[in-house]
Amino acid sequence: MDMMALFAKINPGVIWLLIAIATDVLSTFYSAKGNGLVNKLDQGIALVLYMISFACAAYALKFMQAGILYVLWSGIGVIATALLAKAFLGQNIDLAGWLGIGFITLGLTIIAQFSNIDV
Repeated sequence: MDMMALFAKINPGVIWLLIAIATDVLSTFYSAKGNGLVNKLDQGIALVLYMISFACAAYALKFMQAGILYVLWSGIGVIATALLAKAFLGQNIDLAGWLGIGFITLGLTIIAQFSNIDV
């Protein structure tokens, strides 16, 4: 199966959701980098990214259920934000935090693999 055929089978809501997640994670990164409201440029970038994120999530709701969208958005967002913060901001998460993130990942895997809900 070629890539275009595979891409055509993907629910458009998933694509919009992935864009929403990516921009949400980046906005959180820029907000943290902005040191509160000290660095106005970083906070401005964060604000624009948040607006893009919410617009993409709103459009994704045209194609997917709100509950599933939110579970995926929050779960994937938590994992991506934690990894980004550790890698680029030097923020550390303790064992309990990583275990919780692991349970989120497990929950997302169960939904993706075993649920009959259309995603």
